[in-house]
Amino acid sequence: MQLKEKFNHNDDFWFNKVTNSPIYNNEGLKQQYISLYKRNKELVNSLNYAKIIQKGILPKDRHFNRVFSDAFVYYQPQSYISGDFYWIGEHKNFKIFAVGDCTGHGVPGALLTMLAQSFLNYIILGKKIIHPTTILKEFDKKFIETFLGDNDDVFHNDWIDIALCCYDESEKKIYFSGAKRKLLHVGKNNSTIYNGNNYPIGGWQLELNRNFNHHEFKVNKGDMIYIGSDGFQDQIGGEKNKKFGSKQLHQLLSSIIEMPCELQLKHLKVTFNKWKTNSEQLDDICLMGIRI
Repeated sequence: MQLKEKFNHNDDFWFNKVTNSPIYNNEGLKQQYISLYKRNKELVNSLNYAKIIQKGILPKDRHFNRVFSDAFVYYQPQSYISGDFYWIGEHKNFKIFAVGDCTGHGVPGALLTMLAQSFLNYIILGKKIIHPTTILKEFDKKFIETFLGDNDDVFHNDWIDIALCCYDESEKKIYFSGAKRKLLHVGKNNSTIYNGNNYPIGGWQLELNRNFNHHEFKVNKGDMIYIGSDGFQDQIGGEKNKKFGSKQLHQLLSSIIEMPCELQLKHLKVTFNKWKTNSEQLDDICLMGIRI
């Protein structure tokens, strides 16, 4: 049997190294290894293709350039595909943008991001709902309906954390609602953190407790709005091998406000990699910066 014919030239080194090892003189063990190797390779190929599909659904640079003159997204999955997502759109003089963090990593989290994207498209672009509080209420309702079992007493405990903003360009005002996520507003001389509600979209909470509040505030030209998941601040690293922390992240963002968003993104990537050093990335990262 020509075992080697089952692999392409890129696998020659490992194929020869393993199958010529004395450990695999037993034909049965050799076949088990080849079977596992092929299965793993098929899985990796599937994940790489899923990564392309997921990235294709996310907003492109041209979408941001059409809505905002200066913006960035630091999007870095933990492995292949991500449980984080971002969304941007507009209706009349309202510009709406969001960052979400779904339950888990990998395939389950990625599938939830696809669902979340479709819900936001339906609610905002389809139903023309633009107020963040109403959007999250409708989002929560649709999400719960999706995960109810055939009997109403069966419910899967999946959830989504999300920060969602609506910028009223005519009034120069931001409306923000969050489900376990925050917003950082940085001006030239000050910065302010706005907290979302302390419960997610979906999950185990009773519906009557899921009334999402909102914050509204004026913004000036040049101000920065930051929203994101918790992947950056939860990364372990540094000299003391501890979390980066939300306080340090907010200080970092406040210190780079004068940079163009393209340079802010580069600075954030360098800082994250320097903090992480040789440690594994622990979570998906999604951080969005919008300049007014």
